[in-house]
Amino acid sequence: MTKPLVSVIIPAYNAEDLILEALMSVKAQTYPDWEIIVVEDASKDRTEQIVQEFAKTVGDRNVKYIRHQNNLGLSETRNTGIKEAQGEYLALLDHDDLWKVIHLETAVSKLESESGDLAYCTVQMFEDYTNKLLSLWGPEQQDIENFPASLFARNYIQPSAVVMRTAITEKVGFFDPNLRKVEDLDYWLRVAVAGFQFVYVPAVNCLYRKKSKSAMTSNISIILEGHALVLRKHRNLSIIPTATRGYVAARYHLGVAKRNFKINPIKAAEFFIWALRISPKGTVEALAAVILESFGVKSDKYSNLPL
Repeated sequence: MTKPLVSVIIPAYNAEDLILEALMSVKAQTYPDWEIIVVEDASKDRTEQIVQEFAKTVGDRNVKYIRHQNNLGLSETRNTGIKEAQGEYLALLDHDDLWKVIHLETAVSKLESESGDLAYCTVQMFEDYTNKLLSLWGPEQQDIENFPASLFARNYIQPSAVVMRTAITEKVGFFDPNLRKVEDLDYWLRVAVAGFQFVYVPAVNCLYRKKSKSAMTSNISIILEGHALVLRKHRNLSIIPTATRGYVAARYHLGVAKRNFKINPIKAAEFFIWALRISPKGTVEALAAVILESFGVKSDKYSNLPL
């Protein structure tokens, strides 16, 4: 019996060292009905050759390679792949991440048994180069119970862990090309607003490659700023309680302001002013929490975030 086709979307940039591992993790899936669409975002290395050589090993399955002539960013790269998809389902996989062999089978089964629209699982982070297993990243039970408000505060849905119905794009559209970071959180929030059903797969079926500590340190500030900008975009989101919206958005904006206070005071002032514009009350409460945390006092459930 033929199962629904899953279109695997792999955005690639300077991917030649790692993309074969990602491709092989698709090939190893116990779920048999898939196609792969690799979109290279204007980098120029051996990615195309690797993809074409891989395609010869998978028989009749469709493996397509597309290359952007100009660098358009991750959102547009994913969008290009999605627009080429023929499947009933879309599975996102970054070129440096991996799947366990039951990922697609488990996700599709969960979606069909629970009439879900977007399935996701917890990811196992592992260290680049050493492959050492690190911590898990995914929702706590209280996050699932408090969805989508919990997602507004902490993006626990990693793109490579997502399998979703292609029909979502017909109503929600595509990833926002104006966002270079945290574009995934923006998309999940838009999907939630549109009324689609999220289902959690209680398993660790995705492996997320974590970069070196030095790269991550600089990246954290960029991601926090991106998160703040996404929350600013969704500051009037009706599906999130007003108090949660104001407090969380203020915390992220104050976090960016704090990190830029000495190195970029203009940006620090901009984010502080935006925190006040979004929620004066939330800003006061968040500022009090940040001050307490500077003295080592854990003030609330957001204290473990790098704000």
